[in-house]
Amino acid sequence: MSPTKAGKKGTLLKILLGILAALLAGGVFFVYEILPQKVAQGLVARSQVREPLTESPKDYGIPGYQDVTFTDSDGVTLSGWWLPVKGKPQGTVILTHGVFKNRQQVLGRAAFLWKLGYQVLLFDLRGNGQSGPSPVSGGLLESGDFLAAESFLEAKHQLKKPVVFFGFSLGAMCALRAGVSAPQLDAIIADGPLANVKSYVSRRTIGGSFTSLPGFLPRVLRDYDQLTGLSLTEKDLDLVPVVEQLKETPVLYLTSQGDDLAKANEVQQLFAKTPARHRRLAYLPEAGHEESFKKYPMIYEKMVKEFLADLKKGFPKSDDIFQDR
Repeated sequence: MSPTKAGKKGTLLKILLGILAALLAGGVFFVYEILPQKVAQGLVARSQVREPLTESPKDYGIPGYQDVTFTDSDGVTLSGWWLPVKGKPQGTVILTHGVFKNRQQVLGRAAFLWKLGYQVLLFDLRGNGQSGPSPVSGGLLESGDFLAAESFLEAKHQLKKPVVFFGFSLGAMCALRAGVSAPQLDAIIADGPLANVKSYVSRRTIGGSFTSLPGFLPRVLRDYDQLTGLSLTEKDLDLVPVVEQLKETPVLYLTSQGDDLAKANEVQQLFAKTPARHRRLAYLPEAGHEESFKKYPMIYEKMVKEFLADLKKGFPKSDDIFQDR
C-alpha cells in the first residue's frame, strides 16, 4: 500500500472513531442529563392533571354519605366522603386510591365494605382529586394523610374499633408507612403496593429500561427534587425498611400474577419482610394493576371479608400465603 493510500485510510479511521466517540458522548449526555429531566418533567406534568369525580356513593346505593374535609398536620386540606352505617358499625376503614387518581378509583371497594357494616372514610390523597396541592412524594408526605384521617374521626368520636387502613397502589404504600406510627390502628390491607420508586419509573415513564443503569434514577430524583422543592432519595422511597417495622399490626397483601406495575414477586418480598405474626399474601387470578377488583370482585371480596372476620376473632387460624379460592 502506498504511503498516500495508507495516510488516507488512517485519516478515515480517525474520522470514524471521532464520530463514534461523539455519538457515544451524545448518548451518555442524553441518558444521564436530558432523559432524567424529561422523566421528572413528565411526572410533574402528570400530577397537575386532576381527574374529575363523575360518580358518588349515591350511585352505589349509599344515600346517607357526607362530603367531608379535614386538614393534615402540615396544613394541606384533604377532601373525602364519610360513609356512616346505621346501628353499631363493624369497625372503621380508612381507604384511598393510587397515584394520579382520586377516591372514585376505590369507590367500589368502599361500597363493599359499607355493605359489610363498616363505616368508611374514603378520601383523596394530597395533590389528587379535590384535596389541596402537594407534589407526589411516593408516600412520604401522603402517608400523613392516613394519620390526619384517623385524627379527624377520633376528634369527632367516630373512630370505632377495629380501625383498618386500606389502600390501593400508592394508597397501599401510604397505608403501610402510616401503619408504623398510627396510634389507633388495628390492621392494614395493602392492595398492589410498589416496593420502591424504581418500579414506577421503569414501568410507567419514558425512563424504561434505562432505570437499571447505574446513577440514572438518582439523576431523575435530582431533577424531580429541583422541580418540586422536595429532597427525595432512593433510600427514602424503599418500602422494605418500612414494612420491617410492622411487628404487631396484622397485614393483608393483595396481588395478582398479571400485575405489570406492582409485580407479584415484589409484593411477596414485602410480605416476607413483614415480621407481623398475622400477615397474609393473597393471590388473585391474572389481572392488570387496576383490574383485580373489577375482574374478580367475588374472589377479592371473599379474601378481604375473611381477613376482617379473623381480625375481629383474634386470628384463630394460622396465617400465610393463600391462593385465590
